[in-house]
Amino acid sequence: MSGNSRIPALPLVLGLAGVLPFLAAALSQWMPLGGLAQGQGIRGGIAYGAVVLSFLGGIRWGKALGDGRTQDFFVSIIPALAGWLAILLPQPLMGVGLLIAGFMLQAMWDVKSADSGQLPRWFGTLRAILSAGAVISLLAMLVPLI
Repeated sequence: MSGNSRIPALPLVLGLAGVLPFLAAALSQWMPLGGLAQGQGIRGGIAYGAVVLSFLGGIRWGKALGDGRTQDFFVSIIPALAGWLAILLPQPLMGVGLLIAGFMLQAMWDVKSADSGQLPRWFGTLRAILSAGAVISLLAMLVPLI
């Protein structure tokens, strides 16, 4: 990566640290982890995924504040609503599935926006990396449920 596409160290380190709770939730589905009771890890993973999706929507809300793109205000609330719904769904399988879809769609929007110059190029790369970590972890949470 060079120039504008190089991910600054601080967002990279903080972003990767943000993937750790996803990894912990996934691992807890496969082995005892800390003091987590059976099933608590997946619920924690769903709750954390909802928080992160809300955060990602907030980033886009802030971007809309800066450039005044009215449609982005509307679209930026969808991740928070999807996260909230994922928590409320009666089956963890459904909640995790919704989060996976939400992270994939958000990543596509972020990468497309970075590629078109609406966001820094490095942000699209970072979002692709972090979304992959989140989605792989969420998929790992599902395997024991299937």
